[in-house]
Amino acid sequence: MNRILVAIAALMLFAGTGTANLLINGDFEQSMDIGWTDTVYVIAGDYRYEQGDTFGSSTGQAVKVRKYLGKFASLRQAVAVPSTDLTLTFDAKLNQGLGSSTCWPVAAFFVRYMNTAGAELGATCWYNHSAYADWRDNDTMNLIEVTSFDWNNYQLRIAEELSTNLPGVNASDVTQVMVDLFAFDSGT
Repeated sequence: MNRILVAIAALMLFAGTGTANLLINGDFEQSMDIGWTDTVYVIAGDYRYEQGDTFGSSTGQAVKVRKYLGKFASLRQAVAVPSTDLTLTFDAKLNQGLGSSTCWPVAAFFVRYMNTAGAELGATCWYNHSAYADWRDNDTMNLIEVTSFDWNNYQLRIAEELSTNLPGVNASDVTQVMVDLFAFDSGT
């Protein structure tokens, strides 16, 4: 059985040099339904969202998104942003189980760049995947492979990411950023 786990703690999106977190409940100190939307598509298996005291992280409260078998479970939040002069910091643990050529899992954390209408213009994705995963980089998708099953700290300077790794995304069109904890399995 394929098991996918995405765990996140202390998720913060800062504008410019400011210190205020743009995300609502980015520290997960309140209930998950405050600031966060869960989305699930099940063709087989089960899914689960959990909130707890660290789950082994050193930074306080954390959440988990789990999916077993076919398709995905997601916990996401979109926020309006004043510009792309933003820094995202977070701690994450991305774990996935074994897969096959017809049923491969991916544990991922997406940063999705959107326009005023909410259309996705591009994305940055940290992902831990089985050998069979067929996701690919392109000019609007930057995939960053994670091979560790441990908690790690990550940082993303969004303006730099867009100019360096996502030439297909016009930074001036980005008015919203969505963060998305994403557990996926291609089949059953």
